[in-house]
Amino acid sequence: MNFFEKVIELPPDPIFGLIMAFKADSRKTKVNLGAGVYKTADLQPYVLESIKEAEKRLLEEGANKDYLPIDGLPGYVEATKQLVFGDADSRIYGAQTVGGTAALRVAADFLREHGYGPLYLSDPTWANHTRIFKDAGLEVNTYPYFDPKRLCFDFEGFCNALKQMPEKSIVLLQGCCHNPTGFDPTFDQWKEICQLMEARHLFPLFDFAYQGFGVEPEQDATAIRHFVQAGLQCAVAVSHSKSFGLYAERTGALYLVCQNGVEAKKVGSRVKMVIRGLYSNPPCHGARLVSLILHDEELKGHWLNELANMRERIAQMRRVLVDLLEIKTTRFDFLAGQLGMFSYTGLDQGNVERLIAEYGIYLPKDGRINVAGLNQENVTYVADALLAVTMN
Repeated sequence: MNFFEKVIELPPDPIFGLIMAFKADSRKTKVNLGAGVYKTADLQPYVLESIKEAEKRLLEEGANKDYLPIDGLPGYVEATKQLVFGDADSRIYGAQTVGGTAALRVAADFLREHGYGPLYLSDPTWANHTRIFKDAGLEVNTYPYFDPKRLCFDFEGFCNALKQMPEKSIVLLQGCCHNPTGFDPTFDQWKEICQLMEARHLFPLFDFAYQGFGVEPEQDATAIRHFVQAGLQCAVAVSHSKSFGLYAERTGALYLVCQNGVEAKKVGSRVKMVIRGLYSNPPCHGARLVSLILHDEELKGHWLNELANMRERIAQMRRVLVDLLEIKTTRFDFLAGQLGMFSYTGLDQGNVERLIAEYGIYLPKDGRINVAGLNQENVTYVADALLAVTMN
């Protein structure tokens, strides 16, 4: 008997499939604007010097490879809590997770078990969000976020949707550098969103994967800190893949803001049981590196400088791209108002298919580009291709 005879093969993951297609392309002019990974000016993966120094110190210390606690390395949890919230408030329970993806899944399982849902995602959103939350057993809906006619954040549509959501709905918010659009609410808009969510008894779940890629880390955390200071309970799923360049180490965290320390202890006991059933406990290496950097003023200063350099390279390439496009059209001027690694170009699927087939420029079918995939050698080529597929 063949137990797997009726298994149906699925198409490749949209992002990882793009990576494979890009690698198989033999054209020398090919450009990868797909996967959300920071690249240097010569388009190579970047291992931060602060990370290299931290690894050297860990090696010299001879750290062992014993299991971490279920909720991870305490020093990492406390240091990253302070990075996100500005302090280590005891009413905020924190757990180290296997990247930001596991943080979202653990949050989803915990909230579903305690009667929260359905969950609402921005339209559009990160491609993996829907799968994560559906697999956790939550009903998944969307709210308006990007206005395709005005090519901007749809604040009015978002607020109207919040007013219609049932109590105890979970609203997935991206703390900064929205993926895929690059558009974030202003601080005044965040304050109004916060008031609406409090009035409607909605639960905020922040996906916080790009701290320091929009502006300084403190400023990128402004929205989350405002929600907490306003007295809202919420959850924050954190990824350190981008800000520390630890993509392969799967270094993340989940924080749940409670009413007090006693409640946080109870919540923590339940979260640990969710983690125990999913992956038992997290990996040690990335957490040790981040903890070491954030506890050492010299290393932390070095890391902040490197983060600023990454942020500025992305901002510079966005400016160059917009300047090149403005020579021929104002169609792409809205790109200048975006922040972070991603830009939503407004391209349709036909435009994207032409970019891949005719120019070897790889990007997802929604038209989102990774600005870190641009450099001085390919940005003119990309600009010309964008003009060709949209104006011809």
